Amino acid sequence: MAWIISTTILTMACGVMFFVLRNLLKKNEFMEDFISKQNDAITEISERLKKIDEKGMFEGDDQIGWFWEAMKEIKEALDEFKLR
Repeated sequence: MAWIISTTILTMACGVMFFVLRNLLKKNEFMEDFISKQNDAITEISERLKKIDEKGMFEGDDQIGWFWEAMKEIKEALDEFKLR
């Protein structure tokens, strides 16, 4: 009789663990996709900023230079979150 109770408890525990692990796996896969999309967006931003200022005109301009420097600082902060 005791082995039936222990078998039932173990079966229920395995079932619960299966659903918990499946849920954690789904969340993990979602976060991996999210991080990958963020990495792609950061890379695209970096490339677009380089392309915009290929000739260095924005950086050297007194009126827009401060804004350009702020944009570069934001880009550098975002670069810290890129996958390596």
